[in-house]
Amino acid sequence: MDNFISADLDFARNFIENHLDKRQVNKIQHAFPSPRFWNETEIPVEQMLEDRQKLHARGLGAPINLYMGVPYCIQTDPGKCGYCLFPVEAFTGNVDLEKYFEYLKREADMYRDGLKGLPLGAVFFGGGTSNLYKAEKYHELMQLVRSLFPEIKPYVDITLEGIPQLFTREKIQAIKESGMNRISMGVQQVNERLNSFSGRKQKTQHVIQTLEWAKEFGLAANVDLIFGWPQQTVKTMVEDLETVIGWGVYDITHYELNVGGPTDFALNRYHELPSTLSNLEMYSVARDLLTSNGYEQITAYNWRKPGNPFSRPYEEGVTHRFDNMDTLGLGYAALSFFSDVALEEGHSWSFINWRNLNEYKARIDAGKFPTEAGFRHAREDFMISLIWRNLFGMELDREDFQSSFDVDIYEHFEGVWKALEEFDFIEVTPHKIRLKGDGPFYTPLIQTLLAEKRYQQLREKMVVEAQV
Repeated sequence: MDNFISADLDFARNFIENHLDKRQVNKIQHAFPSPRFWNETEIPVEQMLEDRQKLHARGLGAPINLYMGVPYCIQTDPGKCGYCLFPVEAFTGNVDLEKYFEYLKREADMYRDGLKGLPLGAVFFGGGTSNLYKAEKYHELMQLVRSLFPEIKPYVDITLEGIPQLFTREKIQAIKESGMNRISMGVQQVNERLNSFSGRKQKTQHVIQTLEWAKEFGLAANVDLIFGWPQQTVKTMVEDLETVIGWGVYDITHYELNVGGPTDFALNRYHELPSTLSNLEMYSVARDLLTSNGYEQITAYNWRKPGNPFSRPYEEGVTHRFDNMDTLGLGYAALSFFSDVALEEGHSWSFINWRNLNEYKARIDAGKFPTEAGFRHAREDFMISLIWRNLFGMELDREDFQSSFDVDIYEHFEGVWKALEEFDFIEVTPHKIRLKGDGPFYTPLIQTLLAEKRYQQLREKMVVEAQV
């Protein structure tokens, strides 16, 4: 065996063995590198938009996925639902949302000319908590989308994320009539005692009622559940899943709790968390339960049962591709990715809007894009980002990767793949590399392992720059 591959294999084996029983740093990572490496403050948004128009004129490029967020959540005790690591601002009432929405419209105006004629891939209204808006606002949100993308194809997935207790029949009707076609509910725990640890006031009836309204108005509905919760056991997890299955929910997101930062769960309930190996057992039991009830695993965390009359394409359905990762994020703390294999080196970017609401507004008041920081991808960075996204969809197409990057993905990471095969996390064929067994549970570990060499280079670069 080549010495280089042998060294990689030994490193990968040791890395895997040392991390199997350790809590994973994050749930699935969608883009490389981590935002802690995003240190560029001059973001050439105009150039990125010009690039999109040039690609479109050549018949290249792909649809733009659009994200719109809000900065607010309902107040809880403990704050931020006990576990949330996302930036949020204090919410004092609907006037906050009304003022913020005016800035959101002004930011969208800055992108309108640059997006002219480009196709829309999907829309996700997140946050924060997007169902804080009053019913009449959903029509205005969709008007804003249509001002950027006048032609929305029937297959476009348009999802609004929210929490059960903030949905009303009036809101669900307005969501449907506005042109949105899917809601995603952050239920987290059906078990009311466990859910109370987050400080939320939701009751099981809130979930049941929202699902009934969604069915009444013909909206697809996804339910998010978290495993690895404080004091959760396999038994309570199974009870929650069986309850949701019994409600006839076709789309279930079931993902591991991410614990970190100055959150209540990290500071005060860490000792109540199941171990990583207990979480692995929960994943395995849940996988078998969902599969036995007719659900298909479509990503590492997403399950779908066929037969939903209101079914929509899954919003991450573009994960099985290696040509681009264009996502425009509008609003406070929104993330954007503009990358395409057809672009010249240095034109691939990740960037984030301001995570301070006053700064976000100040930039817009000054007539500037409200970008806070970004990262210019080298080709290796873009390549790793696309590998990560495809791994979320549980498989890599070797032929597509070769066509896009002129690189054999197996040979490029041969030592890593061999180690993962030894642990029975992947299956390798001449055409595909697929996650299997417990591989989907360990997707964050696998992602980090594939990127570890490049991360080391970036860390060394940061040290050198800090010394200059």
